[in-house]
Amino acid sequence: MKAKLIFSFVAALVISFAACAQEPAANGLAERVVVTTHDGIVRVGVIVSDDGREILLETENLGKIYIPKSDVKTIRPFAESDRIALTGEYQSNDPFSTRYYFTTNALPIRKGEDYGMLNLYGPEVHFSLADNFSAGIMSTWIASPFVGVFKLSIPTRNEKVSFGVGTLLGSSGYLNSFKGAGGLHWGMVTFGDRRSNITFSAGYLYIKLGGESYYSEPGVYPVTADESGGYYYPNIPYRSEKNGMAKAPSFSIAGVTPVGSKSSFIFDSMFFVASQYRKNSGWHENYDSNGMLTSVRISDESGYERFSALVLMPGVRFQHREGRAFQIALAGVTVFQDGDVYSFPLPNCSWFFKI
Repeated sequence: MKAKLIFSFVAALVISFAACAQEPAANGLAERVVVTTHDGIVRVGVIVSDDGREILLETENLGKIYIPKSDVKTIRPFAESDRIALTGEYQSNDPFSTRYYFTTNALPIRKGEDYGMLNLYGPEVHFSLADNFSAGIMSTWIASPFVGVFKLSIPTRNEKVSFGVGTLLGSSGYLNSFKGAGGLHWGMVTFGDRRSNITFSAGYLYIKLGGESYYSEPGVYPVTADESGGYYYPNIPYRSEKNGMAKAPSFSIAGVTPVGSKSSFIFDSMFFVASQYRKNSGWHENYDSNGMLTSVRISDESGYERFSALVLMPGVRFQHREGRAFQIALAGVTVFQDGDVYSFPLPNCSWFFKI
């Protein structure tokens, strides 16, 4: 008798747990799914029923809706990184969240979030090679110059703080007979999550374009009068020397924040303090007491040419479909050199697509 009572009690518990397991928990995170249809619409909810022809999805903002199975592109579990707006609309996971306009943040490109980017000046692609390491290539529409990109992300125990280091290595390509080359190496720290963050970066840029400087050997050289009353300089030797490498510490502040369920405000910036060594010579004319030109003294005026450049790039990114985005930036460039300031606009736009 006691054995029958124990058996009945255990059977009742099993039946009770099985019944509870079959009831969908509309508020449970694990039971929610993300349903994407072929027209790009994304819904989040709990699948109440699935008869093979259509699914009944219970959503937070629209209630229960029927979706034909032929319209469904993908169904995946709702992840912790997914977001629901206050209106109940799904805020898509941005696979382009590691990128501002030109600079990047310290967040890694996750597996399955490789992306391409089409700019007005040319294309680029970026791939996740490991959990926190990515690589890419950037170029122009004529495939020259081209640049390789590498980034290592360094996460911390604080999910809202990430560090990273990056490298750009490029060649001028066939445009300059492969004589030009350069690189940019930087470190960065990012505060925030994938939807809203700010990044501070500092690095070092160097580039060699392969040009030459022409100069004269320093010294004093006599001049010779010609028959027309002019002068010429028969003994002045001329030389040429390849220009030195341009070097520039670089700094950047960039950030992104949502301004709606499908758009974000982006701010990007870069500041360079550049210098380049060039050979140069100065000419100084010597006259006699009668005002006649007698000789020319040539001095060595080689040295570093210095200038600074500030690039500001505010813009907006629109993402109406998962895996696709468009952004526009109203960029401006300001150059500071020898006490003069030059400014000019540089608007641009880009198309993102998930690979």
